[in-house]
Amino acid sequence: MSKLTGVQMKYLHTIYKTQKDDYGVRSVDIAGKLKVSKASVHRMVKLLDGMGFVSKKDRGNVRLTALGKSEGIKIHEKYMQVYPFFHKRLELETEEALESTYSFLCEFSETCVNKLIQQM
Repeated sequence: MSKLTGVQMKYLHTIYKTQKDDYGVRSVDIAGKLKVSKASVHRMVKLLDGMGFVSKKDRGNVRLTALGKSEGIKIHEKYMQVYPFFHKRLELETEEALESTYSFLCEFSETCVNKLIQQM
């Protein structure tokens, strides 16, 4: 996976999960899912666009690029393996488990993440 911060990973993963087709996702929908302001979404979309993960075109909708889709798939696969560990096994509340999952995925090396997933 690319070296993304936990927040960048969270936004990219949210866009990945929300985008159903090539139409994209409205910024207001991203803001609602993440419980952040539209201004925050705008800043992050601009950053992710500069990194090549998303594009903002067609009526302002945010769309994943091929790179963004590829990275979104990787994040989602790891997320689906790690989140239950934090939420169910460690019995963390939903938000804390969510934040812990993204922190784990972006702060630990790929090798470490994979080895720990094998142990779960």
